[in-house]
Amino acid sequence: MTLAPLRDFVTTVTRLVEQTADEARLLPDVRAALARLVGRDDWLPDELAQPHPQFYRQYLLHADPLGRFSVVSFVWGPGQATPIHDHTVWGLIGMLRGAEWSQAWGPVADGRLQPQGAPLRLEPGQVEAVSPTLGDIHRVSNAFDDRTSISIHVYGAHIGTVQRWVYAEDGTRKPFVSGYSNDWLPNLWTGPTPAPALPRMSGAAVRAALRERREIALIDVRDEDPFAQAHPLFAVQMSPDRIDADAPWRLPRRDVPVVVYDDGNEAGGRADAAARRLQALGYTAVFRLDGDLPGWRDGVRGEPPGELFRDVNVPSKAFGELVEHEAGTPSLPADEVKALLDAQADVVVLDARRWDEYQTMNIPGGISVPGAELVLRVRELAPDPSTRVIVNCAGRTRSLIGAQSLVNAGIPNPVAALRNGTIGWTLAGHALERGQSRRHPDAVTPASRAAARAAAQSLAERAGAVRLDAAGLAEWLRGANEAGGRTVYLWDVRTPAEYAAGHLAGFGHAPGGQLVQETDVYAAVRGARIVLTDIGGPDVDPDNIGIRSAMTAHWLAQMGWQVGWLAEVAPDAAVATGAWQPSALQAPVTERLPLPAANRYRRPYEGTDNPQAAMQAYLDWEFGLVAQLARDGTHGFRVLKPA
Repeated sequence: MTLAPLRDFVTTVTRLVEQTADEARLLPDVRAALARLVGRDDWLPDELAQPHPQFYRQYLLHADPLGRFSVVSFVWGPGQATPIHDHTVWGLIGMLRGAEWSQAWGPVADGRLQPQGAPLRLEPGQVEAVSPTLGDIHRVSNAFDDRTSISIHVYGAHIGTVQRWVYAEDGTRKPFVSGYSNDWLPNLWTGPTPAPALPRMSGAAVRAALRERREIALIDVRDEDPFAQAHPLFAVQMSPDRIDADAPWRLPRRDVPVVVYDDGNEAGGRADAAARRLQALGYTAVFRLDGDLPGWRDGVRGEPPGELFRDVNVPSKAFGELVEHEAGTPSLPADEVKALLDAQADVVVLDARRWDEYQTMNIPGGISVPGAELVLRVRELAPDPSTRVIVNCAGRTRSLIGAQSLVNAGIPNPVAALRNGTIGWTLAGHALERGQSRRHPDAVTPASRAAARAAAQSLAERAGAVRLDAAGLAEWLRGANEAGGRTVYLWDVRTPAEYAAGHLAGFGHAPGGQLVQETDVYAAVRGARIVLTDIGGPDVDPDNIGIRSAMTAHWLAQMGWQVGWLAEVAPDAAVATGAWQPSALQAPVTERLPLPAANRYRRPYEGTDNPQAAMQAYLDWEFGLVAQLARDGTHGFRVLKPA
C-alpha cells in the first residue's frame, strides 16, 4: 500500500486550481487525473475503505488548505444508497472498486422531481461529472447487493463545509452538510495525523446553559438500561450505533453545542467515538463532559456536584409531579374507582396512553383517548356535566397531565386522575382487561369543537405560547437556517391516521400527549423552539385548527420551551402523505426501534407481568421527583394555575 498515487493526484489538482477557477477549463484535466488515480487500486488505506452495515460512509482523504477542492472516498455497503441530493459545487466521481448507479433527477412544471434519462452505471476506472451547470441533482447507489463498492469523489470546495440539500420527490428539500467518518487524515507527506483532542465542558457550564435557556444538548452515549439507572435531568440517550440515524432529526442544527459523556469506565472510548461521529456528520461544537458521569455526580476541580435522576422521560415525569404538587390535580385511588365501576355509577374512564399501550392492558370499561385528544373529545364521551371523568395511564404522568388538561380547560364534569394508573390498579389486586378496541369517536359536534378551541387557545396564551401565522413560521424557520440561529422542531400533534392521510411537508409526527410525555426524545436540544400544528393542509376546516396544537403548546410552554402553535398556513403550502420518516438523510426508520434485550430498560409500568416490588419502587421514586427538581435547579418549569 502506497499513498504516492494520491499524493501525485493532489499535487496535480493543486497546480490546476492555481492556474484557473473556470470550470470548463478545469474539469477535463481534473477528470483525466482522477481517471489515472482510480485506474489502479493499490493506494487507498484500509481504514478509509471500511463500510458500515446500515449507512454509506464518506472518508476525507485531502482538503485543500484554501478550500478550493477536497477529495473523499465513498464506501458503499451492499445495497446502500443516498437520498436525492445536490452539490452546489463542481464534482467528479471516479469508480475504484465494485460499481455504482447514478440517476439524475430534475424538476418538472409542477415543482416535483422526476428521474432524468436512464441511470448511469460506473465501473472501475470510469469518471462522471456533476455541477450546477452540468446537472447537479442525483441519487447514487451501490450496484451490488452482496459486496462493497468504493468511489473517489473530488469537489470544488471543502465539501464538509458546504450547505447542500436533500430532496423529496415532491420537490421539498432540507438542508444538510455532509460529514466524514474518519478521525485521522492520510497526510500525504509525513504520515497519519491524529485528530485534535476534543474540547471539554464542565458540568457547571452545562447547568449554567440550562438555567439561562441557552441551546445545549447533553448526550448520554451509554445503552438505555444504564442510562435509566442514573443520568442528569435533561440528558438524552443516544448510543453510538444510533447517531447516524437519530442525530439528523434530534439535533437538526449542526452548530448547536453538543456535550457527550459515558460512565467514565471505558477510558472515554465510547464517548470519544460518539463525539467523532458527530463531528463526521458536520457538528461543529462537540464537547466531552469533563469527568463524564462521575464528574457530574461528584463535581470536578472544586465545582459543585449535580443531581442524578432515574428512569426514562424524566423531565416530563418530574413536571407531572410538579403539576400535581402545585395545581392540586384531583385523583382517586384504585379501590374507589373500582367501587364506582362495580356500582355502575355515572362514570367514564379515559385512557390517555398510546393506542398500542391501551391494547396491551386497560382499566375495565376504559376508552382509548390519547392525551392530546382529551379536551377535544371529552364532551362527546361525557355529554352530561354530572358524569364523573377518570383519566388513567400506566403510572402517574399522563393521568395527571390528562386530568389537569380537563380541569384547566374548564369542563363542567367532576374530573380525577386514577391514582398511580394501571400500576395502582394492579397493586390493589384488581384485574385488567387486555386486547380491547374501544376508542373515542372521530366525529365532534360544532359546539364541542368551539368550546375546546376557545379553552385551548386561551390556555396557550396564558402559558406564554406564541400564535404563529404563515409569516411567523417563515420567520422562525429563517432563523433556524442562519448561522447562530435557533433550533426549530416542527411537530404535527394529531393522530397517526390523520398525519398519514396528509400533513404539512417538513413536519414530523409527535402525537401531543406523547410529545408532552417524551420531550427528551422529540426535542433533544434544550433551549430550542418548537412549532406545533394540527393543520393537515391549506384546505383544512378552520374550526379544527388550534385545539390539539394549542393545548399541547400550553403544556410545553410551562415546561420552559419557547413554543408556537400554527394558526394558519400559506395557500400554496406543500402537503405530504404517509408515516413519519425521522430523517431525510437516512433510510426510513420507525418511531420506536427495538433494542437488544440486554441493552433495553424494562419499564416497571409496561406489560402485566412486572414484579409488584418493582412497581411500588417506581411509584416511590416518582413521589420524590419534586424534591429532586428543587435540588437540581435547572428545570425552568412554571405551573399554570387553573383560572
